[in-house]
Amino acid sequence: MRDIERRSFMQGVASVAMLGGFGAAGMAPAAFGQTALEASSLRSNAKSFLWGAEDFAQGTGLFTGAGLKLSLAATNRGVNQDALIGGAADILLGAPTQNMRVQIRRQPVKMICGWVNKFASNVVIRKAAADKAGVTEASAPVQKAAALRGLKIGTTGPGGGPDQLARYLMRMAKIDPATDAELVPIQGGGAAILAAYERGTIDGFVLSSPTSDVAISKFGAVYLFNMVTNPPPELEDYLYITASVSEKTAKEKPAELTAYCKGIALALRGISGDPAGFKAWAKTHFGDMDPALFETAFSNNIGMYMKTPVPSRKQFDLNLEFLDAELKQLAQPGIPAGFRFEDAYDLSFAEKAMASL
Repeated sequence: MRDIERRSFMQGVASVAMLGGFGAAGMAPAAFGQTALEASSLRSNAKSFLWGAEDFAQGTGLFTGAGLKLSLAATNRGVNQDALIGGAADILLGAPTQNMRVQIRRQPVKMICGWVNKFASNVVIRKAAADKAGVTEASAPVQKAAALRGLKIGTTGPGGGPDQLARYLMRMAKIDPATDAELVPIQGGGAAILAAYERGTIDGFVLSSPTSDVAISKFGAVYLFNMVTNPPPELEDYLYITASVSEKTAKEKPAELTAYCKGIALALRGISGDPAGFKAWAKTHFGDMDPALFETAFSNNIGMYMKTPVPSRKQFDLNLEFLDAELKQLAQPGIPAGFRFEDAYDLSFAEKAMASL
């Protein structure tokens, strides 16, 4: 498995150019000489506003300024904890509940920071399906969730954030995803999901912007849930994107992880303090996006970033509650008694980085 995952990672490294938009400062050695620290980061797909803090730090040289040379790669798979544990990368981006799934099975993984506090996998369906159900994006959450009955909904696969959100909404409307609807796992990222939607293989999907925005602007979909601008009230402060590491990496690369957290902290400070500057950078990063679509996507996503990369215990508790309900729905053992915030997180790197600002 380790060799397979390493080959997968190296294939992803070869496609780092797909990430686009990185300024020379983000990829070159620091002005004062070669950076002393190196680390690698992995995400599920190449481009998304979900990765905004990391990409912004990379593209504007914030990681380099912190003394870190970071390499990026994408797998086009929804869940990648096996790759992290197998040593394919030092840092993995993704949903905290994905990490908690392996942590409760005593796998050596820790989360070190986070930056998105909205469950920003959006739900889009065909307008005809929304009209048939008599709902719009402004309808009550339970009414919108009920519109999923009988539909084929694309996700990135079991255990991924999009799959988890689809199941959560179906629970809300008392829909059994095994009998009353169909969850269709699709690998290949946003392009593959859009292709499946265009072919009619699925009636809608759960995925982040800008894929959800493209479905609306080009393929006649409508938002059922825009999870950044109009989430269910209970998910208003839901930690959705974290950076995780193996315990081995935490022991062997503390300086690298502190530098990484410092770059993320500076990126979040920049996003919050100078949103116009972040927007200007994002236009370059998403340079192949239609300008009108970019304006929509930016407006839909700018509100999802945290002010600092330090997750809270309240966010942990909500993630725990969310995951426990999902496991029970799947007839799997729930969260073990005694699973604590400290079992999920090692915030020493983020706290040290924040202290250095």
